[in-house]
Amino acid sequence: MRVESWVGVMAVLLALSGVTIDAEQECRRSFLPANVHLLHDIERPLQRIYERAPSFRVQCDRIAAAGGLRVTVRIDPLIPSRCRAFTVVRRSGRRILADVHLPPSSDHAEMLAHEFEHIIEQIEGLDLKKLARLKGSGVYEVEYAVFETDRAQSAGRVVKAEVRQNAAPAAD
Repeated sequence: MRVESWVGVMAVLLALSGVTIDAEQECRRSFLPANVHLLHDIERPLQRIYERAPSFRVQCDRIAAAGGLRVTVRIDPLIPSRCRAFTVVRRSGRRILADVHLPPSSDHAEMLAHEFEHIIEQIEGLDLKKLARLKGSGVYEVEYAVFETDRAQSAGRVVKAEVRQNAAPAAD
């Protein structure tokens, strides 16, 4: 029996048995959590970051374990000049929707890890507004209702360094 025929037979058997296969799950990238969706063709650079940076893998594990979280990562050529990347977080009950905007670039390691850390802060329920009022908290209100954290900045730098440190040596 030819392979094509075998695949067709399996599809018919699955359909008759009531089992459905979601095409997205069948072709799912194994290196990113199932609740992270890419809107642009940036799978390869993200896989490189994932493979080279243990800290980024830990972030992905935290995001994967978060119930009710959906993260969308997009390339946004219209990012305001005042920021390098940003994430819009919306809450609806227990659901958290995070929309990560990255600039067109070949190096997203620092920015993505930085934004993922902001998402983890939301998973943990940090009250950034309250923390920004506490001296020494490492949380700063950079403009009205927009917060920056030392923690996210550090996460970005660490992942960037790990990616560089674990880069394959250049071929001669």
